Amino acid sequence: MYEGLSVDDKARANQWNEEGGTVGFVGVKDVGIVGMFCVADGIRPEARNVVTSLVNDEVKVMMLTGDGNGAAKAVAQAVGLPLECVQSRLTPDAKLRYVISELGLSKRTGGLWSKKELLLFVGDGVNDAPALSVADIGVAMGEGAALAMEISDVTLMDSKLDKLLFSIKIGTKVIMTVQENIAFSVAAKLVVIALTFGGKMTLLGAIASDVGVMLLVSINGMKLLPGGPRLCCGKRRQYVQVLDQHKTSAGELV
Repeated sequence: MYEGLSVDDKARANQWNEEGGTVGFVGVKDVGIVGMFCVADGIRPEARNVVTSLVNDEVKVMMLTGDGNGAAKAVAQAVGLPLECVQSRLTPDAKLRYVISELGLSKRTGGLWSKKELLLFVGDGVNDAPALSVADIGVAMGEGAALAMEISDVTLMDSKLDKLLFSIKIGTKVIMTVQENIAFSVAAKLVVIALTFGGKMTLLGAIASDVGVMLLVSINGMKLLPGGPRLCCGKRRQYVQVLDQHKTSAGELV
């Protein structure tokens, strides 16, 4: 039937395919193709800004999709992603193998005080479930398949990509806060030990220092909570700026 189409109709179908659409045909037996149509997924308006922000933060961004080459290239161009960072026509098993290969190439060593490369996989469909299960961090979109949300480590309440960027930034702030609390606690303990061996530490002083450290690290951790600028003013303002920039709220994030 396809061979019976005119040159103009074939050219239009190829153009639709190159632009990222899925082309379908309507045919009648003994008559041939009487119509054709094109459908395509819409790109979220915030996608380009999210990709740009991740790239600026030196995060390697890859797109793995089961769509054809034309659709994958069209989406990549729309969001500002280089074509070499696009893998198309991937089955669920192919996505899984790719993620496993990337895990093998990344730097797995590191700890709380040193950086290590982690792989975060974002998906919303059943086809993404195998890759979500093996990634260091699996993130499922809230409007996606139930299986993906069940397997993932993090589930966003909806499909707004701004919340993905917000989650990464908050995760970074949490690690920094933990490091600050550990450093302060260890330093305070060393001071108490030195004063004890110097004979200048009393039982009341030891108890007061222990309770004081506990209160201070608790207050320092409270800067991660949403609220006014009264606690930890400078970093609180930075937190509010992140919220305003990405137009979201911590209460909407799970």
